[in-house]
Amino acid sequence: MSNKSDRIPRVLSIQSHVVHGFVGNRCAAFILQLYGFEVDIINSVHFSNHTGYKTVKGSRLTADELRSIFQGLLANELLEYDYILTGYMGSGELLHVVAEHIRLIKSKSPHIKYICDPVIGDDNKLYVDQSCIEIYKNEILPLADIITPNDFEIEVLIDKQINCTANDNQEEIIWQSLRILHNMGPSHIIISSISAAKTGGNQTVLQMRASTKLADNQYQTFQINFPRLESCFTGTGDSFSALILAWYHKENDLIRACEKTVSILHQILLKTMEISKPINIHNKVGRELCLIESKTIIESAEILFHAVLNDKHISN
Repeated sequence: MSNKSDRIPRVLSIQSHVVHGFVGNRCAAFILQLYGFEVDIINSVHFSNHTGYKTVKGSRLTADELRSIFQGLLANELLEYDYILTGYMGSGELLHVVAEHIRLIKSKSPHIKYICDPVIGDDNKLYVDQSCIEIYKNEILPLADIITPNDFEIEVLIDKQINCTANDNQEEIIWQSLRILHNMGPSHIIISSISAAKTGGNQTVLQMRASTKLADNQYQTFQINFPRLESCFTGTGDSFSALILAWYHKENDLIRACEKTVSILHQILLKTMEISKPINIHNKVGRELCLIESKTIIESAEILFHAVLNDKHISN
């Protein structure tokens, strides 16, 4: 393969697809292509719309179909990527096939970075089959370089709640949770959002928390605080992971990538609140992101929120 500097960076994105709206690959492909990435897409589902609507029609990719797609790419020597990005899968069987082929791809091309959004659920509700959880723990996380779970997904993966009381050391509880995940494999962990109230802070504030595993069992942790918006949205996690991939590639710096990502996504949500249609009788979950209308926001990438570094932690 040629050097990254000689050509357009290539991404294999495996996640959901909808005909109407922006979730999954509809978010990731637009954002990454806008930044100049070549994106190969595998759709884990092909739905009429996201599942927050009253009616959802479409089909799910089977494990055999996914295996066949990979066989075609492999036979034609097309599995040459710089990044792999995964999102919603739905079943453990499908996730197992993904892990099987990511393992194969990385064995042939060790330089490839794998960014995993472990889509499991949110607000104490599972979005996927229970079988996915063990596959994530035992097969996917050992392969991942960067993961972007929300707070509920972390709790599911480590089988432990991260709620803090007034008597708890909130930083230590969060740090311990991230260290457990590091021990499962990923070098970089980003909690895409966690309520500050959950860690003893202001309930009008959300936090992005992140940790990077350094040499000699040292870990660098940091956080970014940003305002909670009084609205509901879909596709935010999918957009978040795509933005992280893009800016990590551009900056080669996780802190800078997170500052860009949180700031851009916040501005996209503000634009969506400004111009989108309100939630109606058909769509009761959240506003559809106005990504096309946010094209200038995505391109300009203005930083609104800055990271606060924590002390480096040393593993015992």
